[in-house]
Order: sequence, then C-alpha cells, then structure tokens
Amino acid sequence: MTLIPEHMDLSMENPKQGPLPLYVGMYELDSTPLHFHDHVEFSLVIEGSGTETVNGKTHRLRPGVASFMLPNQMHCIRSDSGRRILKYCCTFDINILLNTAYASDWCEPLYQIGSRLPSSVELSPDEAKWLYDIFQKLMLESSPSLSPGRDSIICAMLLEGMLRFIRAASNLQTSEAHPATIASKQPIWRVLQYLHAHYRDSVSLEELSRHFNVSVSYISRLFKQHMGITFLDYLHQLRIESAANLLTSTQMSIIDIAAQSGFESVRTFTRVFQSVKGATPSDFRSTMLRNRDK
Repeated sequence: MTLIPEHMDLSMENPKQGPLPLYVGMYELDSTPLHFHDHVEFSLVIEGSGTETVNGKTHRLRPGVASFMLPNQMHCIRSDSGRRILKYCCTFDINILLNTAYASDWCEPLYQIGSRLPSSVELSPDEAKWLYDIFQKLMLESSPSLSPGRDSIICAMLLEGMLRFIRAASNLQTSEAHPATIASKQPIWRVLQYLHAHYRDSVSLEELSRHFNVSVSYISRLFKQHMGITFLDYLHQLRIESAANLLTSTQMSIIDIAAQSGFESVRTFTRVFQSVKGATPSDFRSTMLRNRDK
C-alpha cells in the first residue's frame, strides 16, 4: 500500500480568525497523519509526550518543546500511550511578516529551519514561559474584533515568537547590523521566498528575471554572492531534499517522487540525486530504511 502525504487545506479545518491568514488554537491529540500544507506551522507543547517526525527526522515532544515547520514540510505526530499531547498551534501565511525593511535580517536562518537548523527546540523554563504567554495573547487578540491595530499587534507577536524560536535553534548572538548590509541582502531573500514556494514547478532563471523585473545575470550574481552556489545548484538542493524526505517518509514510487519534486524525467532526477547524495534514489531509500530499523 502506497503511503501518500496528505495536503491539508487549513482554511477548511479552521475558521479564519479575522482578515489575516491566521489560525491559532489549543489542540489535544493522539496522532496526526503524515501531511503538509501551504502555511507555516508554529506550536508549543503544554502537556503530554510523544514524537514528531518532520521530513523524515524524528524528535521527542514534551512540555516546553516548540516546533516550527515551513510550508510543504511533511510531518506527523504520535503521542505516547496514555500521554495525549496538548499544544498551542498557530498556522499562518509567512508573507504577512515579510513586508518590512528588516525582514532580510532573519530570513536566512528562517529558511534554514528543517535543514541546517532543527525543526524543534526544547526551550528553557523561562523561554517556554515567554512563548506560552505569546500564544495566550495571540489567542485573545485573534478573536474577531474591530479593535484598532489588531492585525499589527498580531504580526508583532508572531514575529517575536518566531525570532525567539530562531534564536533558541541557532544560538545566534544578536548584533546591530549596518543598514547598508540589510539593504544589500534584501533582494536575495525575496527571490528565495519565491523559489521555496515554486521549486516544484518549472522555474528558471528567465522566469525569475521576469517576475522580479531584473536581468538573468543579476539573479545569477545574487546566488553566487549570497548563497555561494549557482541558482541551478540551489534549485537542485531544494528538489533533492524534498525527494529525500519522500523516499524516507513514504512508499511512493521513484517515478512519482521525481515528478512531485519538480523533475521532468526520472533519468535527470536520478543523475542529480546521485550527484547531491552520493547514491541513487533506490539505494538511498534502502540504506535509510535499514538504518532506521537497527
């Protein structure tokens, strides 16, 4: 039987709380199926224990553990016997936080969550209390209201909670960035934001240049300057990481995984996968499953 991750349309499961693309609540659960969605998911465990698997990597859940999932990251939860998980959970469109002049200051670590940075962090008691208070305030503020500044307050609280997670995940030392540095970084993060949302489509340098109204050579220079690799290498990394997650988390066929990850042919997919991972997709899947069963 083929296990296919479910795409969850969050707007159908939860009533939208006001004009913002935001859903926040407290949930008690035994388990969730392997799924993904188009919004960010940010949560904090209050009670219970179990495991959460994100992109094939499993971590423990217990009170004080915060999790952050970017769009299209596959995840599921299993609670321990008799230990149902109670957690705050907030899902929202990341774009509501990306329209400030200083977004580029935190976009780099944001897009590293789930790869270079972990998807979950066990917070200290003080950090957990701080985030708990933020979720409580979000619950109160997100109820339908015509209060002046409601949306701005919600966005400010979301941003604070997200930045506290990023700090805990990366142990970054805060320092004052020079405004010129921030300005110079900003264009690449908007390109990355677009690419992370469309990497499974037939995206190209030419399409990016048209979308952002800049030259192809300018986009190429941005990738080399800020990411240290070419556009194509970055695109391949996104697609291969997505494929690797599907190989280890599902029983989907390699043909289906190639298509789901944005490759037009299995031959190209296999060649690129072996170049990035050092093994064919089938060998990679076999090795990962054997290691998991040990």
